[in-house]
Amino acid sequence: MRKISPPALTLACLFGMMTVHWLFPILWISSWGLLIVGIVFITLGLVIAFGAEKQFRQSGTTVDHLGSASRLVTDGWFKYSRNPMYFSFVLMLMGAWVLLGSLSPLAFILAFILLTEQWYILLEEKRLAATFRNNYRSYLKRTRRWI
Repeated sequence: MRKISPPALTLACLFGMMTVHWLFPILWISSWGLLIVGIVFITLGLVIAFGAEKQFRQSGTTVDHLGSASRLVTDGWFKYSRNPMYFSFVLMLMGAWVLLGSLSPLAFILAFILLTEQWYILLEEKRLAATFRNNYRSYLKRTRRWI
């Protein structure tokens, strides 16, 4: 399952959120304020995702979760989070959850976080530690995994 790309997992979770919302909505909540909050989360997620991807490309390293990094990126969005792209996907899913307006889709956000940790982040951290050694250990000490 690790061969599923993070964007594909995000889309799968989004479709799961919509399905469970329509079939089993728990505690239906909706308002204009929540609509705005949902749009803000999605927009912020998109800004972070495209910004972090641009940083990787400008640094000449891979965005592919299965690829080997040629450079350790620690500035820009990566100064605040070791995984801003994964965090951006969580923000987008949270925005969709707020827009849907029921509690039941929350389970898919939690599943996304758990699967992302297990399928992508832990493996990437091992590869980065092996490749960048002391530089990566120093980065681990000063920058959180998510936010």
